[in-house]
Amino acid sequence: MRVAAAVVAAGVAALTMAVTARVAGRIAAVGAGMLVATAGASPFIESFTLSGELLASLAACASMLAFVTHLRSGRRSWLVAAGLLTGCAVMLKQSGFDAGAAAALYLLVTRRREGLAPVAVLVGSALVPVAAGAAAAASLSDWWYALVSYRGQADSIVTGSLSARLDMARDSLPAGLKALGPMAIVALPGLRRSPLLARLWVAVAALAVIGGGNFHAHYYQQLVPPLGLLAGVGVAAMWDARPRAWVAASAVAAAASLAFTAPLWFDSADAQARAVFPNDPHLQSDGAVVRYVRAHTRPDQRIFVLWAAADIYYLADRDPAVRYMWYRNIQAIPGALGEARRALAGPDPPTLVVIVNLPAGIDRTGATGRILQDRYRREAVVSGIPIYAPR
Repeated sequence: MRVAAAVVAAGVAALTMAVTARVAGRIAAVGAGMLVATAGASPFIESFTLSGELLASLAACASMLAFVTHLRSGRRSWLVAAGLLTGCAVMLKQSGFDAGAAAALYLLVTRRREGLAPVAVLVGSALVPVAAGAAAAASLSDWWYALVSYRGQADSIVTGSLSARLDMARDSLPAGLKALGPMAIVALPGLRRSPLLARLWVAVAALAVIGGGNFHAHYYQQLVPPLGLLAGVGVAAMWDARPRAWVAASAVAAAASLAFTAPLWFDSADAQARAVFPNDPHLQSDGAVVRYVRAHTRPDQRIFVLWAAADIYYLADRDPAVRYMWYRNIQAIPGALGEARRALAGPDPPTLVVIVNLPAGIDRTGATGRILQDRYRREAVVSGIPIYAPR
């Protein structure tokens, strides 16, 4: 997965350079590529992970390249390709519409009424991969819930407490600034001369990041390609004018980013986990938990990580007793909590139950806690994590 993430990230950098070269020139393209491959690859936005945002960015960048090629050649086939790739990006991550939406807005702003027809082609082409996904689903209603309704009811900017969303944004902002701050500063000198399409792409990508609602650090990966394009234009502007203030500010930003990142190279795995994943403390104990699980279960036995640490299943190579492996899944999906209780209380209980989160964190009724008390015994405490087995 790390190798795949590196290959995809290299593809994103190359495509960003190609787009930038076509809209802003060679110097801007070199600057964009260098910044995407350094600041944009910061561990503080989890860029080494094979996330949906990273995968969608590859398709989105390819879509933008197809669109700018259409603008230069006038061939409708490139517009269709841009739409198809946008649809693929959305099917990889719901927020992956940024390049396609920026292209549609550009057509409407620059061509007005004449832009309606190409926008229709773009949108219609984007719907093809989405329709294919819907047609391939075993249940259309389940597909719609998984891709649309679930996010609307549980994980979007318009659901839940506004103050909680603002707290999440404030909590993630330092990581975003450590990673993308240098790119933003470098982009400022060239903002006025930057192409309209680049500014629209950044704006739509920012809205997509905000729309996610949870402000996880890896959400900021979606900003890397369009911000890299703008930063490339800033590099070209500084190359032409050589303004001392902006050059000095860019150098200071780059040095600060390096100062934040370089110590991680020499830190222990636990220290790296604390720095990169401050809100996931279980990552510091999962190695020891995995070793215990592998030593005390057979490969054909199931375990239950309560409520969420999906990496334990993968690293221990043990099947989950419950199909929901994320905290928010059990918290939000109708019937998920009941399914978890039945798995714990049923005739074929999990061999081990790893208590990463308190049962009452989701089950306020206390039913899950009572099941554990009545039907399980505590076998061990590994790195502060209680592990239970059936009585």
